[in-house]
Amino acid sequence: TMPGLPKTPAANNMYLSDEGEISGLF
Repeated sequence: TMPGLPKTPAANNMYLSDEGEISGLF
C-alpha cells in the first residue's frame, strides 16, 4: 500500500496501469 491512503483498496475508483500511471484519481 502507499502512504497516506486508507487500508481499503481504492481499486474501485482507480487502478495502477502497467506503465505505473495511476488513473481515476481525478
